[in-house]
Amino acid sequence: MATDPIWIIPRQALLLADGSTLVKPGKAVQRATVAQTVKITGVSRKTLAALADCGLIRRQRPSPNQSFYFPAEVEELLARTETEPGFWDSVKTRAFLQGINLKSANPK
Repeated sequence: MATDPIWIIPRQALLLADGSTLVKPGKAVQRATVAQTVKITGVSRKTLAALADCGLIRRQRPSPNQSFYFPAEVEELLARTETEPGFWDSVKTRAFLQGINLKSANPK
């Protein structure tokens, strides 16, 4: 039984001067299971996991056997690799200069 990806709306709670709280909704984002993200983006499970491990995309893990990704982030990363020819070189250079494993490098 396949389900559709879930749309979530992040929120921000602000404490006002009078002691009350104002809750402001954020921009709705789509969160999807691994299988749904693979279907939407065309990126394999293994690649999604590797991208999340090195901090290039977010992954939510409510349990050890379940992961959620944000397909829009994967699409943005794909677009970035197309528009920035030296994208992966910069990631590798940062990892080398900082003396860390490539999986620990974060190009942001």
